[in-house]
Amino acid sequence: MVRDPLPIGSHGKIMARRIKPKRWMARVYFRDSAGVRREVTAQGPTRAAAEHRVKLKLSNLPVAGAELSSATTLREALDRWVSGLDDGLALNTLRNYKLWVGQVAGALGSLRLKEVTAGRIDSYLASVQAPTSRYNQRLVLKMSLDEAVRLGALPHNPVLATRTVKGKRKDVRALTLEQVGQLRRLVAALPTTRTYSGYLPDLVDILLGTGCRWGEGAGLRWEDVDLESGTVTVRGTLIQGKGWQADTKTHEVRTLQVPPFVLAVLRRRRSEAREGAVFVFEQGGKSLAYNSARTWLGRALKGSELEWVTWHVLRKTTATFLDERLGIAEASLQLGHASEEMTRSAYVQRSKQAAFAEALEGLAG
Repeated sequence: MVRDPLPIGSHGKIMARRIKPKRWMARVYFRDSAGVRREVTAQGPTRAAAEHRVKLKLSNLPVAGAELSSATTLREALDRWVSGLDDGLALNTLRNYKLWVGQVAGALGSLRLKEVTAGRIDSYLASVQAPTSRYNQRLVLKMSLDEAVRLGALPHNPVLATRTVKGKRKDVRALTLEQVGQLRRLVAALPTTRTYSGYLPDLVDILLGTGCRWGEGAGLRWEDVDLESGTVTVRGTLIQGKGWQADTKTHEVRTLQVPPFVLAVLRRRRSEAREGAVFVFEQGGKSLAYNSARTWLGRALKGSELEWVTWHVLRKTTATFLDERLGIAEASLQLGHASEEMTRSAYVQRSKQAAFAEALEGLAG
């Protein structure tokens, strides 16, 4: 009697045998996404160790070709969806998706796809108290179940029939010019230490004068700075725990004309930089770490009226400043926001670079 083949993406029973004293080998057959039956083996000092190592190998095998069905668990569907997001996504974004997937899987992951109904989703989301978390979890549910529909595991996406969830939007809070001056004085007053080289004032100026995200500004490399033309090219970003990543949040490289006060900062730092320095900002010969920079900013502002200020507030301040002087479309261009408006107004980027720099000079100390 001919056995039915293993389902694609699955494996058979793990078998183990002793191959020599204190040495075991475990073996199992796995059917890959192309339908090919492959042998997976591992060895260990005990049966349990060998079997455990085989299971680890199985867990690392690609499952992109594995089929989904209505009997697939929601956890499997979520894992499949998020595992296919690595290409083209910023690491911070990917990390957030994995966080939200984990939250949904922890609550609903044991349900089969055919059991995931609008009512069950509504009931769960109603138990999530934070509006933003509720919105984000519904988002990953929708995107992962869109994939299940595309692959034929579901006839329709039940999330579309759920109650709409709105994320709680915070009011935009930006610094006034007076507060910008106060911020500069506070960070300049923070004494240097063995672990803090006094980079805050310059980092504040560069972020204010470019509108860069923290990781983009702190991750500026000297090879991306043109002191003669007065431009910086944003090609990547610093990611907490990962270092410099050759990508931006919108996956686009942008060149910015910097205002004179930023150019002056860059020229001074270039003259003071150690030989072989890669980054404009370094601490102990390495790129800055976000948590450390956030801590030092917090210490500088502690007890002041600006204790609420974060690195992202500087970006909002630049956006507000440009919006008031040049308009929202130009502000969007400078900040590198991905939008249809930015695409339609691409010519503005070429013709108004000097206007951006001139306007931002108003933020000079």
